[in-house]
Amino acid sequence: MNAQLEKNIRRTRRLSFAGLLPFYGLLVPAWHDPTRHWALAGLAAYAAVIIAFLGAIHWGRALNRFDRGNQFPTLLFGIMPAVLGWFALMLPLELALPMLAAGLVFVWGTEQMVFSDQLPTWYRHLRHQLTAAAVLAVLIGWAAAMMPLF
Repeated sequence: MNAQLEKNIRRTRRLSFAGLLPFYGLLVPAWHDPTRHWALAGLAAYAAVIIAFLGAIHWGRALNRFDRGNQFPTLLFGIMPAVLGWFALMLPLELALPMLAAGLVFVWGTEQMVFSDQLPTWYRHLRHQLTAAAVLAVLIGWAAAMMPLF
């Protein structure tokens, strides 16, 4: 692996893990009554944005390969996460948060099953870690959303 590639991978990893900060930063106020709704709405919105971002990665891949066959399935998959995230944001938080967690798993699982051979190994490993951490945060947020119901 060349030095520039290694440097870019390190930078990507740092930026990616920094992207988990809003997920976890919103969990503390999510467990306090005065800030619960605000924090959970922020968590849901951030999860929806991240899901849309993950879909956009596949649009970039498809656009880069436009001259190599039918890219419609990849483009179609690329918009599905954004639509899922948008729809989730129209639901009550008690339903939106588990749907967003499922959306994160859906994108990750599709990448692993359908696009695995087209994605670099380092990226796939990074996605394992990031998806697990993001889903955990969203599920903890969901638990906070459900607390007032008990």
